[in-house]
Amino acid sequence: MKHITAVLLVLALMISAAAAQPDYSNVGRAGLTFLKIVPGARGVAMGGAFTAVANDASSLFYNPAGMTQLRKIDFLFSHTDWISDVSHEYVGLVVPGGLMGTFGVSACFVTMGDIQTTRIDDITTVMREDLGEGLPTYSSSDLALGVSYAYRFTNKFSAGLTAKYATEKIADMSAGGLSFDLGTFYLTGFRTLRVGMAIVNFGTDIKYGGKDLQDDIIDTAMPSNFTGTQYEMMTTAFPLPLQFKLGLAYDFVLPSNMTVTASGELVHPNDGSEKMLLGLEYGWNKMVFLRAGYKYDPDAYETKSGMDNVSAGLGLMRNFGGAKISVDYAYTNLGYLDNAHRFSLGLGF
Repeated sequence: MKHITAVLLVLALMISAAAAQPDYSNVGRAGLTFLKIVPGARGVAMGGAFTAVANDASSLFYNPAGMTQLRKIDFLFSHTDWISDVSHEYVGLVVPGGLMGTFGVSACFVTMGDIQTTRIDDITTVMREDLGEGLPTYSSSDLALGVSYAYRFTNKFSAGLTAKYATEKIADMSAGGLSFDLGTFYLTGFRTLRVGMAIVNFGTDIKYGGKDLQDDIIDTAMPSNFTGTQYEMMTTAFPLPLQFKLGLAYDFVLPSNMTVTASGELVHPNDGSEKMLLGLEYGWNKMVFLRAGYKYDPDAYETKSGMDNVSAGLGLMRNFGGAKISVDYAYTNLGYLDNAHRFSLGLGF
């Protein structure tokens, strides 16, 4: 009972630390924000408080040091129905290398279909709609590719690193750059309590470039065959969505093959206020799992959007010989932006 009280006390301190006045001065200052969309239905259902859990292939996203907990090859595919017909796909593969460490690769894709172009035409221009041609469209997409490595230095301490290249494309403009994730994982020796820390999306500022920023200077006083001088609009560089995460996790072993995992996490981003995440997972016979989570975000709370504050989900796991198959689902409340649904498939062999 004392141990349970201690864990709950630490989580209460995390809650009070996160419940500070929001600071809107940094909101919206980071780019490539698709890097913040969380993959994997299991971690999402637990409110995203997964940095100190990180014991499957989704550790490639949350905390690369968590890969050292895996003893077999682990594969994850995750699909998210995001807002406004945006689709988010994530694949990750972790390969334990014994004394050489643990290796991983990951890829993230975001697509959003065709978008109608809106522009101001010259008053003498015949509108394409009047010609029956309809409005032109453009597309937007995001891509991130990563390679990871983790090493267990002692039986209690591990560290991991991910190098990834992320790019975003809008019409004929694009921006991209290299970034790094650094994580640590520590078994405290106090029952099952563990601590996870991670710095993600650490990299240099980037900016957009491309043909849509280029045009010709037209001088009406010049002959009609004069094409003009080309110019290019300058864009302002912006930082990546850097985050520092500190998490705790604890497993409660109950009778009749039941387990309960509680997790809590503080997130310090460069584009908003500190956030507090809480998660809970109930498991029966290592086959059926029920999960719930809560995210306290002062920025979203003050604007009454309720975005991402409540999540829930379930999972099924079966072993077939030496292989493990898991199927998970997560529901996230996005407030004014409706709901998001995530599905993931995990394979271990």
